[in-house]
Amino acid sequence: MPKRSKAQTQQTIETILAEAKRQLLALGYEGMSYTTLSEATGVSRTGISHHFPRKQDFMVALEPFLVESLRTPLDTRSTINAFMKSWMQAMHAEGEFKATLKLCFYVLISGKADNGAAFRCLKTLQQECEQQMQTDLTVAFSQLLGASLLLCRQRAETKS
Repeated sequence: MPKRSKAQTQQTIETILAEAKRQLLALGYEGMSYTTLSEATGVSRTGISHHFPRKQDFMVALEPFLVESLRTPLDTRSTINAFMKSWMQAMHAEGEFKATLKLCFYVLISGKADNGAAFRCLKTLQQECEQQMQTDLTVAFSQLLGASLLLCRQRAETKS
C-alpha cells in the first residue's frame, strides 16, 4: 500500500474530528465511539485509533472549537448582567452552547475520562470573557455554572 501524503493524513484527521465534534454534541461522550465514527467517516477503527489512541484525545483536539462554541453566544461587550442574561438565554436554546456545556459537565463529573480538557475549556472561556470585559467574573461564572448544571440535571430527570 502506498504511503499517504501529509495532506491526505491531515484531511483524514480533519474528517474524523469534524464527525467526532458532531457526535460528541449530538450523542454525548458515551454515545460517540470508534465504531460510530468509523461508520460515519469510512475510516477504519484502527485508522481512527492510530490518530486518536484514547477517546479523551478527541476532547483535547477539539478544545479550541469547544471554547469558541461556548463563547459565541455570550455578550461580553456590555455589563455583567447582560453577560449573565446571554448565558442563560443560550442555556435555554437548543444549540452548540448548551450541548458543549453538557459535554463538559459530563466529562468533569462522570470520571469516565480525563477531565483536563473540559476544565481547560471552561477556564479558558472565563479568562477570555474576563479579558474582553475587563472585569473579574469569578462569582458570576460560578453562579452560571451552578445554574446551568441544575438545568441540565432537571431536564435529564424529566426525560427519564
